[in-house]
Order: sequence, then structure tokens, then C-alpha cells
Amino acid sequence: MKKLSVPVVVVVVVALWALMGLVRIPKVASEQPDIYGFGQLPVLLDGRIQPIDSTARNAMQVIRHKSTGRYARNDGGEVETIPAIEWLLELAAKPDVARTRPVFRIDNEEIKDNLRLAKDKKHFSVNNITAGNNLERLARESGRIHSKDASLRTPYEKSLKAVADSLLIYQRLAKSFRPQHSTNFVAELAQLEALFPTGMAAMRAHESNAEHNEDDHHQFSGLIETLIDPSIRDGDRSGVMFWPRIIPVDKSWQSLSTNLLSSISTAASAESDWKIQFHPATKAYAGMISAYTKEEGETFNNKLREYQDYLKNNGFTIELSKTGKEFAFNNFDPFYKCEILYVLAFLLACCGWLSLAKWPNQTAYYLIAFAAVIHTSGLIFRMWLEGRPPVTNLYSAAVFVGWGAVILGLILERIYRDGIGNVVASSVGFVTLLVAGGLSLSGDTMEMLQAVLDTNFWLATHVVIITIGYAATFVAGFLAIVYVVRDFVANKVPFDKTNRSSLTKMIYGIVCFATLFSFVGTVLGGIWADQSWGRFWGWDPKENGALMIVIWNAAILHARWGGIIRERGLVAMAIFGNAVTAWSFFGTNMLGIGLHSYGFMDKAFAWLMVFVCMQIVMLTGGLMLGTLGQAGKPVVQKSGQAAIGLPPVAQLVIEALVIVASFAITIFYLLKALGIWL
Repeated sequence: MKKLSVPVVVVVVVALWALMGLVRIPKVASEQPDIYGFGQLPVLLDGRIQPIDSTARNAMQVIRHKSTGRYARNDGGEVETIPAIEWLLELAAKPDVARTRPVFRIDNEEIKDNLRLAKDKKHFSVNNITAGNNLERLARESGRIHSKDASLRTPYEKSLKAVADSLLIYQRLAKSFRPQHSTNFVAELAQLEALFPTGMAAMRAHESNAEHNEDDHHQFSGLIETLIDPSIRDGDRSGVMFWPRIIPVDKSWQSLSTNLLSSISTAASAESDWKIQFHPATKAYAGMISAYTKEEGETFNNKLREYQDYLKNNGFTIELSKTGKEFAFNNFDPFYKCEILYVLAFLLACCGWLSLAKWPNQTAYYLIAFAAVIHTSGLIFRMWLEGRPPVTNLYSAAVFVGWGAVILGLILERIYRDGIGNVVASSVGFVTLLVAGGLSLSGDTMEMLQAVLDTNFWLATHVVIITIGYAATFVAGFLAIVYVVRDFVANKVPFDKTNRSSLTKMIYGIVCFATLFSFVGTVLGGIWADQSWGRFWGWDPKENGALMIVIWNAAILHARWGGIIRERGLVAMAIFGNAVTAWSFFGTNMLGIGLHSYGFMDKAFAWLMVFVCMQIVMLTGGLMLGTLGQAGKPVVQKSGQAAIGLPPVAQLVIEALVIVASFAITIFYLLKALGIWL
């Protein structure tokens, strides 16, 4: 009990820190606008109901590459981290102020030159980007780029298109909660409501060249032009230029301008006694936006409560409850907390190897177990929100692979109790969540699936089982990396024959597990493909990638069983399994071809190549250590005859050349991923 005192204390402290986010929901002073209550309101976007907070966070992720803003609220004030929901409200209610906020991230130096932006900065405002004739140039260039095949675009063109897409999102958000040309939303609605009968009469008389009040006609026409977006007036009644749809109408959702047009059209269709009635949600948003503009916190909160009551009383209780829970999930941010816990556990596990004390490794184990609970809870909550299995896109797949690796690492640590399971679980868990964070920059990670993907039992079982196979292959590869690292630092970290044997057994057992799950998952994928596409196998890049993993794991086992490889050969092949799995998992999705393609991403591809080259460096380095260990020793076959092979010096030279070449390629792709080498 005494030995466990340190681990228990550490875990309790960390648990209190982590769980604080669940009980401490952000709040504002009673006299201030309740921006977080506003953030929990439901809207329709990307095919699903989500809180406005998620809309704001996802937009900020795309525009700024972070879910928060960082700038000074006032001129000359202190730079602060600004919640995304506050930025969105400012965008809707105070557009002139929002245009000065440096929220757009631009890294490409050529774009900075062409737009005359400061080279020593990374974040810019709308006013910075659209200064002079920049907006016209952006529109012209983005039109040209859009017509060009994606695979032929230069890094400059891809970066410029990303800037243009971010501006489009910004513009859509700006006019989704308030008409684009509105200055006082509440007053304009009230004016139109009062003027509607006489205004309609004047408009009809004007159309028939009859006598009418020109002032009424002019004022009425001006209000219509103010409240109805030009894209709606020009015939786009679908609302595609608005992001998101915020008005609930009988369980369906409309954009603000679409709903305003519907209210006006319905009232205008009457033969006489024209009277307009605006949707309660329209009036509520008008009240909230106008109150926020005037900084009237009490009025804002009253309108917010009125709208919340309307949703509860009109059959939207479930939607309101769900968005409230998603808001809490966003605030808790479980996967980010897991990243921190995995890093802390990894450091403790490494300390356990360098000291004789047992408490660092025990503490690491309990921290990983606690992080695994949070990780699992996050996965389950996402499944509940989506109503789907845990793997629906690259983001969720990366999160699930990390979860599977953590669970396998905990099992290994429970069996062997040597710290190796802790190191693998924490490192793979952190890396996969880091990759997932990079994948979230594209926006909403819980978007609706394509129709073919939203199907049956076979899809759910296929993606879950094969992803577990991916996770197991990564675990085997990272165990092999641990073998190489411990061999390299054997003078500091004891690595005797017993340690080598146990680690080799871990790698072998995990490869067996990975082979089974990757094979079964691939077969189940074929069954699903037969039901969805009418064929079991079509040599799609993703299908070929899955087959590569099965064949590679099977090759490892056959080579081991046949005596072709021993410990170090098993280690080398397991490390290269990381490269095979990474390419099959991510690389095939980036090719831009095939039924499983999710689009080619330059930076993602560069980082993928960095990872592959690093694996080659590790496996050749591991083989070189083995060659050094065997230098001067006669190599004898089982028959007793001398084996035919290269001298140790020649092997070392070849392996050194491979390491140098791999290291050089790694540096190249690392610089490319960082944008230093274009």
C-alpha cells in the first residue's frame, strides 16, 4: 500500500484536473451576454444537427487551424485567447470590428508577396487580405484554379484556394445570423411588419402603373433589399450560400434569408389585407444579434431564454438536449486531455527504465488506464452523437486506432510488467491523436456519411475489425522500435537475453493478432462491397492496401516459422509493417482515385513520407546493431557449414548507406511538411 502511495496521489491529482472540465462549464457574468448559452442553440449543418459552438469551432479550425482565436479585444489591449463562439457572434453582430481580427492563417510566402502582406506574420484580418484590389485578384485566381485539375495544382495554387475557401466560409457565416446589409435587424423587421400593407399596395400599383405613394414604395423596396440576400433574390432558393441553417420549420431547417423570403412571399400571396408574420426564431435571432451589437446583455439573455422556451414547447427538446451535451463535450475536449496524459505517462515510463524505483512505471500504467477511460468515453460519446460505428472517416479512424493500441499496450503491461507496454501504449496513443488533430483542420469531424457508407451490419463490423488490425500492426511495429532503442542504449538501460526474449514474444504475439484481425476485416469488407457495389473485389487502392497489410503480416509469420528470420529479422519486418500500414491506412486515401479516396493532401503526404523514412532508418539501424554484434563471429548454418554472405564490414557499409539516404529523404520531407521546402 505504501508503494502505491505516489501513483495514487499522482493519478488522483491528474483525474481532478481532467474531470474539472466536465463540472466547470464556462459562464459569463449575469449582466453580460450569455455567449455560451447561445453556443448551445441547435442548427443544421453538414447534414446533422449541431450546436452553434461546434459550427464556430469548425470554422475557426479551417480558417485559423485552431478552434480558438488569439488577438486583442481592444486596440492596444492585451492579447487573449478568444472562444470561437465569441468570434462568431462578433462576426454576426459587429462585422466591421470582426473584419479587423487577425484570424486567417497564411503560411505561403508567395501569397503574402502577391497580397502585400507582412512576411513576419502568420495571421491576418479580412481587411488585410482584401485591401486594394486583392479581392478581385483572389476571385479571378480562385476561378482559374477551380477549373484546373486538382492533381496539377502547384503548392501556391493549393494554398491560394485554401485562402479563398476560408473567405467563403467567413462570408457565409457573416450573413447566416443577420442579413448582410442589415444595420438594425430588430428595427428593420418591425418597420417591414408595420409598412407591409401599404408597401404591398404601393408595389402592386407601381407594377400596374397606377397612382401610388412613391415614398411607401421606395421604403418598402429598400427594406426588402436589405433583408433578402441577393443570391436568394436571384433565384438560389436552396440556401446553399448560407452556413448553417438556423430556423427550425416543422422539423426541417431553413437559412435565415430563405425563411425571410418565405414569410414575405406567403404574406404577399394574399389578395388583400396584406399582413406579414415572421417566424419566432427569426425574431429571436434578430433580438439577440441587435442586443449584442448594442452590448445590452440583459436583453440578449431574455431573447435567448425566450427562444430556448420556444424550442422546448415546439418539439425540439431532444435537439436542444443533444446540442447541450455536444457543447459540454467540446468544452471537455477529451482527446486533447488524453494527449497530455499520454505524454506524461511516456516520460514516467522512460524514467522507470532509468531508475531502480518501481513507482514511475506503476504511475505510468495507472495514468494510461485513466486516459484510456477518457479515450473510450470520447469514442462512445461520438458514436452516440453520430449514431454510427466508431470509424466513419480518417479522423475517427485515427482516434480508434490509437484507442486500440492503448488497450493492447495495457494488456501487454499487465502481463509482462516491464514498462514496455506503457511506452508503446502512451507513444502510439499520443501520435495517433496528434494525427487526428491534424485531420480535424478540414472542419466538422462528424459529418454525415455518403449514402453507400451509411448501410448495413457488414460495414460496421468491417471497419471496426480491420481498424483493430491496423492498430495491432502499429503496436507490433512500435514494440520493435522499443527493441532497437533499448539495444542502442543497452549500456544505460539493461537489455539482457531475458528482456530480448520477452519483447520478441510480444512482437510475435501481436503480429499473430494483427494478421487475424486484418484478414477477417478485409474479408468482411469484401462482403460489404459485394452488397453495396455488386462486386467482392475490384482492386481499388484501399482494397489493395488492406491486402498488403495481410500479406506483410503473413510474410512475417511464415519467415519466422521457416527459420528465415530470427529475433532481429522479426524486429526489422515488424518496423517496416508500420510503413506498410501507414501507407495503406492514409496514403491510399490521398491518391484522389478509387471508391475510398478522401482527397490528396500535400502536407499530409509529406508527413507520411517522413514517417516512412523514419521507419527505414530505424529498421536499418537495428540491423546494423546486429551486424556490429556479430562482427568477428563465424556464421554457421544448422548443418555446420559456413554460411555464404557478405562480410560484416560490407554489411555495415550497405546499411550505413541506407540509413544516410533514408535520413536525407526524411529531412527533405520534414522541411516540405513544414513549408520550408516547396
